[in-house]
Amino acid sequence: MKIYITYTKNSFTEEQIEELEKIGKVYFLEKVFALDKAPYLEDDEEKILLVDPDWYNWDMNKEHLGKIKKLKKLKAICLSTTAYDWINLKYCRNNHIIVTNIPKYSTDSVAEYAIFLMMCLAKKFPLQLKKNLKMEYSQEMLTTEIRNKTVGIIGLGTIGSRVAELCSNLGMNVLYWNRTNKENNYKNTDLETIFTNADFIFPMFATNDETKKIISDKLINKMKDNAFINVINNPKEIYNHPLMIELAEQGKISYAFEIYNNENMYKYKGNIMTTSPYSFYTKEAIERLVAIWCENTISIINGKEQNIVL
Repeated sequence: MKIYITYTKNSFTEEQIEELEKIGKVYFLEKVFALDKAPYLEDDEEKILLVDPDWYNWDMNKEHLGKIKKLKKLKAICLSTTAYDWINLKYCRNNHIIVTNIPKYSTDSVAEYAIFLMMCLAKKFPLQLKKNLKMEYSQEMLTTEIRNKTVGIIGLGTIGSRVAELCSNLGMNVLYWNRTNKENNYKNTDLETIFTNADFIFPMFATNDETKKIISDKLINKMKDNAFINVINNPKEIYNHPLMIELAEQGKISYAFEIYNNENMYKYKGNIMTTSPYSFYTKEAIERLVAIWCENTISIINGKEQNIVL
């Protein structure tokens, strides 16, 4: 058995590497490679792939999977993410390839990052930076307090629930929309109510074909003096991102989101905050990720598969 890991070796402890070496020969592919030159394409021994999306530009497609499968010895693919929409699951299912993911490893880190971005917008931190921190007492620079404000959370899964808890502890009123009702002390409502009434809005749902279009232009245009914070979804996939930018540059809303193409907030006018995708990237989250990743791999060899996507 060969175990190919597209990740940095120093993220694993010596003990974790030793455990993996008990079940197979371990290869770390630390440098990003051209997919058609992936080292595992050159051997026909039985193998498990531990893959990170950054090595695949978030698209492990059918073509690449087909090249691997031609060797007919691919036992499983263990993803380093909770999300699994970046791998062609249909192909894996049709070719009997086990796929696992890493659930709930970054709940606190992502939720805390969302709160950080909310605070940045409330305190006009993007505008402060764009003005080179020059003191300016003006209506544009007038900030807002968090306490007693209303937050709307779209999707009350693990991370959304943690955001709701943190906001409630800050003295905020929590509204939420979810496909199913949840037992909690928050108010379940419709999307229109959230976009019309919430001071801060967080989309916290998993991206799939069903959810990609739930945030319509009609809803976006109902926002008035709202702040919209997105840390878990690709904004271009789930709503009209250019419209959000337009409204924020006009001063009608505030907007925070993670970027993946090296653009920065200084290219935008208004209270727009952008950061690199660091929301999941804490010491604790990476330690949990790697630990679960190793457990998933070992469970497959032992015939007791865990965290299976399909």
